[in-house]
Amino acid sequence: MATLRQVAARAGVSLSTVWRVVNEPKRVRPETRSRVEQAMRELLYLPGTTREDQRLIGLLVPELTNPIFPALAQALETRAAEAGFASILCNTEGATLREIDYVHALLDRRVAGMIFISCEMTNLRGDHSHYARLAAEGARLVFVNGALSSLEVPSIGVDERLAGELATQHLLELGHRRIGFVAGEEHYLPTRLKATGRAAALRAAGAEAAEDLIAYGPFSVEGGRAGLARLLARPEPPTGVVCSNDVIAIGVLLEAHARGIAVPDELAIVGFDGIDATTWTTPPLTTIEQPIAEIADTAVRTLESLIDDPVRKLPSSYFRPVLRVRGSTAPPAAAHGRRRAVATP
Repeated sequence: MATLRQVAARAGVSLSTVWRVVNEPKRVRPETRSRVEQAMRELLYLPGTTREDQRLIGLLVPELTNPIFPALAQALETRAAEAGFASILCNTEGATLREIDYVHALLDRRVAGMIFISCEMTNLRGDHSHYARLAAEGARLVFVNGALSSLEVPSIGVDERLAGELATQHLLELGHRRIGFVAGEEHYLPTRLKATGRAAALRAAGAEAAEDLIAYGPFSVEGGRAGLARLLARPEPPTGVVCSNDVIAIGVLLEAHARGIAVPDELAIVGFDGIDATTWTTPPLTTIEQPIAEIADTAVRTLESLIDDPVRKLPSSYFRPVLRVRGSTAPPAAAHGRRRAVATP
């Protein structure tokens, strides 16, 4: 059986144009519509056999190595199943072109809607034009943890700015004043939002919001290790660090152990996400936890509303994260009368 993509190639038009011919033919110029219909006849394409499946949705995730993404995907799939939807999981591997390919495949399947988890829109250097085209064509889209305000599509997620603020406030309340940020990549929206929250908390407390205490790098264990190494090389290294995610925080913890730095006595660490692995480390990691169940429930209900009423304008929803205090944070060493050890590689 021919697909929409094959029809588009035969007619020399875009996939979205073929979609309009099938669904909203009056919006297509007669000469273009005639060419697409001719391609359909030549390929024996039967629109009626591929009608939109109202109970099938696409879930697109950027990767599966960071445990937070499978956790969000599983929560979304579970909630979608409860609502009567079947889900197609697509791992885009953080690549725009791969994401676009999956979007085309989902359009071929005529899914009722799509949920994007931390999609490429969070990359402020990326090309986001395909999201605008999808929205303009009437696709039902919901974004989880990542959407730009310029696109009128509902976004569901955690308040990233508040996460940075809460993590920093926790360390300030413990007595830390030089608080570093082992960040993700600088051009990603969550990194910038957490940095804004950290800076706001430091300003409110009258503490130094030193830019030299920010280390940008990959969202990975290796990124966490390298980031802490750079901060420890400063003339006045931090006594506490906020991390963009729990995976980075695990890297920071490993690097501290490798250098003989006691956590939390000589270095306090706060992660973000609330993945299960934060309870398996030594010491267990303090983290800012995402309310995954609430995010998933709201995202599925929002998509369901869009499917029922595609022209309805739905608001975005941002949830307050929760501070989970564990063994990786404590007052700075000076408060205990101990002197911080000299860090060596």
